[in-house]
Amino acid sequence: MATRTNDPRQPGRSAPIRSAPGRHDLSRRSLLGIAGLAGGAFALPGCFSTEGTTANQGSTKPGGKVDLTFWLPGGADGYLKVHEDVAKEYGKQHSNVNVSVTRLTGEQNFLEVLLARIAGGNPPSATVLWDTPVALGIRGSLMELDAFMEKSENSQLANWPEAVLASCQFDGKTYGLPFTAGSYAMYYNQEWFEEKGIPADRESFPKTWDDLRSLSKEFTRWKGDKIEAAGFLPPFDQYTLPVWSALNGGQIFDASAGKYTIDSEQNIEMMEYFVSWMNEEYEGDLRKVTRSFEALLGEAPPTFQEKRLAMRFDGTWLMGDFYSVEAKFERWEVASNPVGPSGGSTVSGYWPNWMAIPTASNSPEEAFNYLDHIAVDGAQAQFAEFPDLPTNAKVPDDIVPSKLVERRGQEYAEDATAFFREQLDIATPMWDSPVQTFAIDQLTRVLEQISTKAAKPKDALAEAQKACQAELDKVL
Repeated sequence: MATRTNDPRQPGRSAPIRSAPGRHDLSRRSLLGIAGLAGGAFALPGCFSTEGTTANQGSTKPGGKVDLTFWLPGGADGYLKVHEDVAKEYGKQHSNVNVSVTRLTGEQNFLEVLLARIAGGNPPSATVLWDTPVALGIRGSLMELDAFMEKSENSQLANWPEAVLASCQFDGKTYGLPFTAGSYAMYYNQEWFEEKGIPADRESFPKTWDDLRSLSKEFTRWKGDKIEAAGFLPPFDQYTLPVWSALNGGQIFDASAGKYTIDSEQNIEMMEYFVSWMNEEYEGDLRKVTRSFEALLGEAPPTFQEKRLAMRFDGTWLMGDFYSVEAKFERWEVASNPVGPSGGSTVSGYWPNWMAIPTASNSPEEAFNYLDHIAVDGAQAQFAEFPDLPTNAKVPDDIVPSKLVERRGQEYAEDATAFFREQLDIATPMWDSPVQTFAIDQLTRVLEQISTKAAKPKDALAEAQKACQAELDKVL
């Protein structure tokens, strides 16, 4: 994981579920429906603004000097500064190139602005994306990068984790580079475990959903119809659903076959399991938990840090985001994700920050050279501030988040970072559908229906399957 400035999982954001460099907790970013946008230009309302070194487009000046513009979709001030520093350093090393970093702010949707600029022929030279490049690439909005990658210093195919790079690829073509990717695991309050006499070492953490469900009850505490503390909340989350599906032996989208599998037996079983868990431990309504916590702590409370939630499923970025508030405990630990009834072995997932070159970029080759630099040097600089794992194989694997070292010491920082790198190695494919945003919208609606009992899992998943496959068939 940025802002959307309040968006989970993006550098410099902050939100409720993924909060990578400022991401989230319970709700995620709102994604723009891409279908229908790539075909035309848009009027840009006055609420759109830019911040950074400049907002001008890149150009090539007489004498071979190249001006590149590099866009950030948003993010915290620290995220902007990291990229401005990287750009300045690159300019010192490459006297013929000047890179201007622009952060987009305001109410205008970033993708809407980007697509309008692409359609108008004046996009940035290169950009960070917080949405999968595949959906933009197959519509002709992003350049294919394979020829550049073959000749590159850092970005050759072998230097990227296969499952993560798959989020940028379709039909043998690569449309982006996943320069960082936070991987997912279970975080838990080690001190709280010890207070209850529960083994708190990583290896003792539950290996199955059944064991996790049983353990959760040890921490859940009600006072009348209000909940004061909870163990673990069943994950009704559209973005990480592919991870939980894989943990139960299923998948959401099969890229190799070009089809959705949303209503598979494994996924029906998964959702029925979560509903049963919700009924048993949370009186059939997770909204009661949210309302209770808000009543106790205010809107969007940091429930894990407040010792109201014993365990949470989150990404690498929480190693830094944990310290965005004053926590009521010091020692948290991480463990592998438990396996569902039909699952075979633990898996993880990831949330990448992608880089891409828009169609009509003023200098594609120089823009790619800059992305090639960021893939290693820039990713390391960002990691120091925002613990999203650099994914390129040329990044030293012994770097650790400086903030975590300050709080927990060098030894623990190295151990936790190594653990999350291992999770990236076992990540399930995700973010790889040509209609990713459409599918996210469908899954959002379906999970809302299931979690509020407006529809049965089998019926809701079948409806989402039909809609997503129909949308995919329009593209393929």
